[in-house]
Amino acid sequence: MNLILIGKGSILFSIVNKLSKNKKLKVRYIFWDKNFNNSEDKYLLKHLKNKYKVFCIKNINSIKYFNLLKSLKFEYILSVNNTQIFKSHIVEKFKNKIINYHYSLIPSYKGLYSCTKVILRNEKFTGISWHFVTEKIDNGPIIFQKKLKIQNNDNAARLIIKLNKLCINTFSVFLKRLNKKKFTLPSKKNKDFKLKIKDNKYSEIYTNMCSKMIFQKFRAFDYYPFISPLPKIKIKLDKFLEVKNILIIKKPKIKINRFLKISESEYIIKTKDGKYLNIFTSN
Repeated sequence: MNLILIGKGSILFSIVNKLSKNKKLKVRYIFWDKNFNNSEDKYLLKHLKNKYKVFCIKNINSIKYFNLLKSLKFEYILSVNNTQIFKSHIVEKFKNKIINYHYSLIPSYKGLYSCTKVILRNEKFTGISWHFVTEKIDNGPIIFQKKLKIQNNDNAARLIIKLNKLCINTFSVFLKRLNKKKFTLPSKKNKDFKLKIKDNKYSEIYTNMCSKMIFQKFRAFDYYPFISPLPKIKIKLDKFLEVKNILIIKKPKIKINRFLKISESEYIIKTKDGKYLNIFTSN
């Protein structure tokens, strides 16, 4: 089976390595998504170029790459950590050939930033999905899904790492389902976060919030050590400050009405539910 991979990052790199160990599968070409590459992405790209035919792209929907895809022989395109949305002319031409890896149990939490969304919604579970690409985002027939329990200390970055590990560990099962052509349609039960997640109000913390809500927001927008694609988490004290870390502490001996400044980058706040939090900022 000949495959083309489109995307970027460590998860695409790991899948390429996984495929290279299967003699029945061959990675013919890699279309590397050049959008928002960090230093690790650039290192992985350089390594892949030594072994594979790699095209660095910013727009998979351009006539240039559309014509290139038409000229290539392959069974499937695997879209992995790909930020680009396939337009109708590509979807129609390669119907039932483009397969996407998604960070949620679709049809719930379609689109980008699903790890942030599930934490903000206080979900108990999330998971991964491999599905065919259609003109509607994350709406095609499902090939394989696997559920993952969300732990209380999971932030967005930790969820991404866990889901990618789950993806690699179950990749052979996904391939078996693909070979057997056992596909299912997405259920009609759909949970989603339809609000504009990049709106600053979702990443802002206030001292009049309860401690649970503060930690929930911090976890949802904490992408460290990755580069966050979303607004930085900030707390409103005398002004808005970018939050680096939050710790729960015992009640201080000194009285605190709203917050106490310890240093230029450390504060103690009293929350709505009477908890005390040590806030570390970048200021």
